[in-house]
Amino acid sequence: MFLPANYSEFGPLRLHEPLSKWTTLRIGGAAEMFFEPHKPEHLANLLTALENDGVPWTLLGAGANTVAPDGGLLGAVIHTGNMRRVFRDGAGLRVWPGVTLPTLVRTAQGVGLSGLEKLVGVPGHVGGALAMNAGSSAWGIWDQVKEVVLWSPGAVNPQDGLKFRSWSRAEIQPTYRNGNLAGRVVLEVLLDLEEKKPASIKATQDEFLKLKNLTQPVKLTSAGCAFKNPPSDSAGRLIDAAGLKGHRVGGAVVSELHANFIVNQGGATAADLRQLLGEIEQAVFAHSGILLARELIVLPEPLEPRTKAEPL
Repeated sequence: MFLPANYSEFGPLRLHEPLSKWTTLRIGGAAEMFFEPHKPEHLANLLTALENDGVPWTLLGAGANTVAPDGGLLGAVIHTGNMRRVFRDGAGLRVWPGVTLPTLVRTAQGVGLSGLEKLVGVPGHVGGALAMNAGSSAWGIWDQVKEVVLWSPGAVNPQDGLKFRSWSRAEIQPTYRNGNLAGRVVLEVLLDLEEKKPASIKATQDEFLKLKNLTQPVKLTSAGCAFKNPPSDSAGRLIDAAGLKGHRVGGAVVSELHANFIVNQGGATAADLRQLLGEIEQAVFAHSGILLARELIVLPEPLEPRTKAEPL
């Protein structure tokens, strides 16, 4: 394992950290190196150092839509949870990538800024939400983005010698469930919101949350929606129509409440999840002729899988 001494300046570092502690599915082996930078500049400098040293890295964020491999991950895993600052900026909020979505929604409501109500009850960090354009079927967080600061892999910008700059929404061109970051990493985002009375915002949030509690297994161990909705249809409806509610592989089970949620009912492994996802895809295609696209990010197993947290 390559571990330059200066890596410690980018924030806390732990070795052989179990990823099951850091994913909402509670699945995953050990990360070879586990970083928690405190500031956007620490994250940018860490990414640049890892790239320069040829060390593979994985950005985990909150692990809210990620299936971590049973054998762990080689190289560096970066958790953004220490970067939790939110700043008022006119009629908007400037946000660091490690802010949780519940914190963001609560903060916006508290200062009377509307536009993020549909994120109520959604887990994850802001950076991950931007990467996947989290939201509802007809709305995504990128609808509120005025500008975003991104670190980019590869060569530095010849104009200023930096590897990060501000981008507009028009430059990124996000789509449904795809922030179109193309390997770039969120350092900060400015959200363009609308001033409203906090009580009115709270009432809208409560309505969205009530609906989610009725239709989604929000209190169980899951990673949110497993598949993207096809055009003019619902992945949950298609999975239900294929008779898969309650279908199980090991500890991984298709939710009886919402078929597009897979829950860990205890002891589920990444292998269970991969097999269950494949069986869902095959069954839905056989029943409806539609090939579902995964919303879950399923990280590949290392070349030499490990069954427990142990030195590499």
